[in-house]
Amino acid sequence: MHMVQHHVQRVVEAAPDGWKDAIRAHLGVGTAVDHSLEAPPEWAQAWDKLQQIAEFDDEYGDAARLNLSDFEICAWAKRLAAQVDEFMDGCESAGFSLADRGHALRMMLNTSGALNEEDVEALFKLKKCPSQELVKQKIQAAIKRACDDAWWRRKLRRRVARVVEAGAIRLGLVNLARGRYISHGGLVRRQAQIKRNAEALARSLYRNEAGQVYTLAELAALGTANPAVRGGELMTRVRGAEEYADSHQHVGLFLTLTLPSKFHPVTLRNGKARHNKKYKGATPRDGQSWLCDTWAKVRAKLGRKGVKIYGLRVAEPHHDGTPHWHALLWTETQEHAQLLESTIRQYWLQEDGSERGAQENRVDIKRMDRGGAAGYVAKYIAKSVGHIALAEHQDLVNGQQIAMDFGAEESQGHQRVDAWAACWGIRQFQTIGMPSVTAWRELRRVSHDQLELFAKEGDQLTMRAYRACHRHGDIKADWRVFMEAMGGHARRRDDWHLKTVNRMVEDGQVNKYGEEVMVGRIVGLTPRKGRMSGRWLVSRRIAWVPVAGESSTHASHDFDAAENGDAAEQAQGSGTAQARAPQARAWTGFNNCTARITGELRRTILGVSEREKAPTYPQETLDYFRRLRQMEAQQ
Repeated sequence: MHMVQHHVQRVVEAAPDGWKDAIRAHLGVGTAVDHSLEAPPEWAQAWDKLQQIAEFDDEYGDAARLNLSDFEICAWAKRLAAQVDEFMDGCESAGFSLADRGHALRMMLNTSGALNEEDVEALFKLKKCPSQELVKQKIQAAIKRACDDAWWRRKLRRRVARVVEAGAIRLGLVNLARGRYISHGGLVRRQAQIKRNAEALARSLYRNEAGQVYTLAELAALGTANPAVRGGELMTRVRGAEEYADSHQHVGLFLTLTLPSKFHPVTLRNGKARHNKKYKGATPRDGQSWLCDTWAKVRAKLGRKGVKIYGLRVAEPHHDGTPHWHALLWTETQEHAQLLESTIRQYWLQEDGSERGAQENRVDIKRMDRGGAAGYVAKYIAKSVGHIALAEHQDLVNGQQIAMDFGAEESQGHQRVDAWAACWGIRQFQTIGMPSVTAWRELRRVSHDQLELFAKEGDQLTMRAYRACHRHGDIKADWRVFMEAMGGHARRRDDWHLKTVNRMVEDGQVNKYGEEVMVGRIVGLTPRKGRMSGRWLVSRRIAWVPVAGESSTHASHDFDAAENGDAAEQAQGSGTAQARAPQARAWTGFNNCTARITGELRRTILGVSEREKAPTYPQETLDYFRRLRQMEAQQ
């Protein structure tokens, strides 16, 4: 038995700090010899205990081995990148072909223990390669990635977080009585990541064409990275969808969809957490995959039946980290609503549908009366985003609401939900059957002067969508009007009124890994149909460049302080969103001209390249650019 004690101590010392007490309780009990007459000999008892420790090592050994700090992860990433670089140089010196080098790299990665099979397959991306030339390009890109320590850092951080968190879930450290939603170690890891990102954003300076310098932290605070902006935008969309449904007399349903029992590591009995005997080690990511696959089957059947649905889906964790969904959906008729309900119950109960409580609790559907839909999901948005105060967090377990007590740190609620979603790569919010929010955001960036020609040409849908995206005095932005202008609900992707347009890609442009860049960055919008089809509404008119060699104390200062003395006041701050006065219209055609974005300026100077033998843009679009420059020159 002294050997048993030695190995228990070895396992405890190798485990994360938060696991030690749980491991002692799991392995330490019963190490004393049982001297009763019915007990087996001492050597047999010791052998059984050593087998139990060996099984524990097999199940949790990776989590203990990968319990690394971020500094250790970065050092490991550098070592792996250097080893791969040296190994590839050796293969090339030995005369290996490119295909052989790719095969050797795959074998090396599979035996390194740093990546799982999914990551290795994703590295090579060889599933959809129609030509041999593309296969060679993918292998070369995979080799360059494997020699890049930044790529390794991203992969290792994700793998370490998920492996260690999965071990904590299996060990019973994530439940109502202990770490809620995520383990304490997982929360600390996420908070450290947020701190690193904030420091990096605060150190990064960018200058625009007007000469103004801002930190990325100040710019990020103005977008959806800011919880206040993100939560407000979500509520605007939900409220607009509700008003759209009411105006069309559509039927609303509020759904709560949970997983079979085998995905839940913990069960609650009389308010106490107990290990679930049906649990087989599934992670929250496995549960989310099951939910997504089952929902895909539901949507496929509804599509065949001609049922159109739209709304919002929210993914959030149970107290033990198991995901479940809340969905706010609308259908066009009562018959479609009944078919939606029956189809969801059919697919959600196909697997283990006869187990206890499945019929009553796995699917919960409520009919919504006219109005009040935003109230159904407001608390779930606040629970996940934390942009407004939430009195308490609650979890739905077996049809019962369980209050989540976070003690003195009530703010940890949404922080733990955020850490859970970030750890497992789970998308918290997803709209269904509604226009793209990207078009909404890009249209909000479009300047009003670009709409003059659209108004003259009678493009009322674009004008209506533009007005809906902006606040006018006391009139708030209206998602309902935007939906109607875009074409309604549950349309195919190619049927929405506005689509995004991308920057021109230069010939031979590649990324840092040598892969050809196929699509440029989004720079605006254009109508799909009508007289104005092909004409751009440019949303990204100002170029930004990184500033090197300046400290963050210079942020928010104009390039010429004498001419722009108030620039510092506009951007100085702690990273929170601030109101900024609009810039005056540029006196030259450079900032507002779309020629440099579409490539017309380059073609005028250098001529048409081989790649552009066929005209890329309609002649009427080019004519519009010329008229726009003439109008600006006259002003």
